[in-house]
Amino acid sequence: MQSTGRFTDDLRRLVARSYNICQCCSLTLPHEIAAYAGYTFDGTPIYVGQCCVDKIDELATHVYWWWEADKRCEPDTCLWRYMDFAKFVGLLEARALFFCRADLLGDGFEGAAGIAERRGTYDQFYLDFFRNAVRTAPGQTVPPPTEQVEHEAHRLLAEFTATGERDRKTSFVSCWHANTGESEALWRLYCPPSTVGVAIETTAQALVEAYGNDTKIKLGRVQYVDYRRSFAGIHDRIFWKRKSLSHEAEIRAVATQHGEQLDAGILIPVDVEKLCKSVIPSPFAPDWFVNVLSATIKRFEIDLDITQSELLAEPFF
Repeated sequence: MQSTGRFTDDLRRLVARSYNICQCCSLTLPHEIAAYAGYTFDGTPIYVGQCCVDKIDELATHVYWWWEADKRCEPDTCLWRYMDFAKFVGLLEARALFFCRADLLGDGFEGAAGIAERRGTYDQFYLDFFRNAVRTAPGQTVPPPTEQVEHEAHRLLAEFTATGERDRKTSFVSCWHANTGESEALWRLYCPPSTVGVAIETTAQALVEAYGNDTKIKLGRVQYVDYRRSFAGIHDRIFWKRKSLSHEAEIRAVATQHGEQLDAGILIPVDVEKLCKSVIPSPFAPDWFVNVLSATIKRFEIDLDITQSELLAEPFF
């Protein structure tokens, strides 16, 4: 079946949440056998394995699902964003979320394939892969000369490497913490006792709806990798981080922007009232801060719930 390459927003969303599950029979898809994304005879988006491929009337594309990490997160996943008061006011004023350019997030491993000491192993793997691809390219009657194979393999590796460097500068990220409750560690990290700040509580679904269900923005769980033993996936490195940061339990929204001049960040318009399930003042803030926070929200004519931090609960013995 010839693929058309036609993707609707509904099909993109279906593919993103399906990963390795056939949406017709719910079977787990076999490893290294492509899935199929397309439409039924009445135009309904469908994502299936070989088991149910006969249900597809129009094939949009084959999906090699194992090339990417499983980034799915349930719509009701509780998300938190901790920020100082100035950044919160900026959110209210712009009615937009700031997405920081990946190479400026402060982690030198953002978008990395692995650790430098294992670069040789990584390069050798892909050089062998490209050599084989050049030798076995369709339409050749005889294998190309060894010099040509080597030249093409090294050229492809250089382009491959340049793509990784470029993606760090064209990916823009909004980071969220997945947790059923507040994190005292993150309060202390982003709103230490010497500052005033807030936490926004939302859900994955509310976040997606707040930025208008834009399928060009990818939302997914970060994968935490031991780079001493593994390399990041080639298609979604922006969702891979070092295992030592796994306490962050991060879910991130990623947007891309291309051009000659790339900004340090971009603003994505959001419905603030839809985004914020509640706003929690820092438990370390002075008592007067709650009144200031309330007055500030009111000044922007936005209806938001202010909830006391659970860290202020009193114990009994």
